[in-house]
Amino acid sequence: MDRKLITLAVAALVVLSGCSIIGGGGSTATPGDASGETTATETMAGTPTATPTPAPTQWSTATATATPTATPTATATPTATPEPTPVGDLDPVSAMSSLPAGVEGSRVTNVSALAAANQRAFSTGGHDLRMSIDNSTQEGSGALRIANDTESSYVRLTEASGALGSSTDISTYYGPDESGIYNRSSGEIVYGYGPTSARFAAQLVTGVAYIVPQAYVSAPDWEAAGSTTVDGERRLVVTADSLRNASERSQPGGGVADASEEVTAVDARAEVTSEGLVRALNVTLTIDPASGEAYTQTVSYTVDDLQAGSLDRPDWLSEPPQVTAAVDADNRLLVVEHTGGPAIEAGTNLSVGGQFSTLGNVSADQPISAGDTLYVYATGEGFDRNLTLSVNERPTLPESATAFSGQIGITGRQGDLQFAAAVEIASESTATSA
Repeated sequence: MDRKLITLAVAALVVLSGCSIIGGGGSTATPGDASGETTATETMAGTPTATPTPAPTQWSTATATATPTATPTATATPTATPEPTPVGDLDPVSAMSSLPAGVEGSRVTNVSALAAANQRAFSTGGHDLRMSIDNSTQEGSGALRIANDTESSYVRLTEASGALGSSTDISTYYGPDESGIYNRSSGEIVYGYGPTSARFAAQLVTGVAYIVPQAYVSAPDWEAAGSTTVDGERRLVVTADSLRNASERSQPGGGVADASEEVTAVDARAEVTSEGLVRALNVTLTIDPASGEAYTQTVSYTVDDLQAGSLDRPDWLSEPPQVTAAVDADNRLLVVEHTGGPAIEAGTNLSVGGQFSTLGNVSADQPISAGDTLYVYATGEGFDRNLTLSVNERPTLPESATAFSGQIGITGRQGDLQFAAAVEIASESTATSA
């Protein structure tokens, strides 16, 4: 299994295990699975709200080498760079109406610029990337899907019993309001509405997911081979039979082999649009580890377009109780509505809090079903704060009821299903500036 997918899987499992605390930022991106539930070999993700810290590079750092730039001929009429002979049935590079960043004339002059253009084009949204990674002799094979329709984001990561010791199948989703995580390996599903830990976790995993395909775009030492037309779109075809030097490969985005491994052979091909989006990529690496036998790693992905708002929320998100949160009465009353899904069982512990802190716990002595409303208010301050819960009857607040601040909501769990809803309360400074 590729180590970046391992990093992604570990990140997903870690944040999933910590989803019992409300917290995390908001976002307007919302992904879903356009086909409902996908096969066990796909994964999806969307545009992250915040950029996570890139995964550590997997190659040793060497002295940085400046990116080569083309030197113009000092004559009144510049001499055109000779057009290379197209490979196979390709058309010449000159058939492109415009060239992506990092390509001049008929040559790739700056791989870093080419890779950066791909990252910009892909992260704007409206794309569906499906990627597979297979190793010839190493255990584990993986797949990643990243889908972002500019309003929604969905990621699915799968690994068939590899380096993590067991199979992994995790999906994350976040949209304008809802978010969720589904660990098919354990059966756990987390649902969140508003700024909950489910949203924080989904955005974190999504951000890490973007790093994985980008590594295989930025590592090869690409050369222009020609151009081709696919589905009416003209694409530049680039190929590579070697990797860039170690210092260039150690840029953000990580590497394609571990520090203890040597890449001894490369066979890579990519199709790039004029805007710099890598529509299709195939990379085959022969890797020689410090111990053990050499193996072949095959990586491929394709990117299709998605219309804004075309992704559906995944079906699994409906399995936990669906709840929303709001505040009323000058922020002194938390109002939680059950909008669908299974009932919250009587006696279920509901944690009340926000910003990764807990004010206390409440529970109802009756089931909470779709259409029911919970009201929670607090009296006292600090550690002496007491919470009162009312079901379907709006309470008359005592004068001692204190206002909530920051993020406030509830979190509950029933078996493998967790649910949460939270709301962000604007501070006086925020409200003034708004």
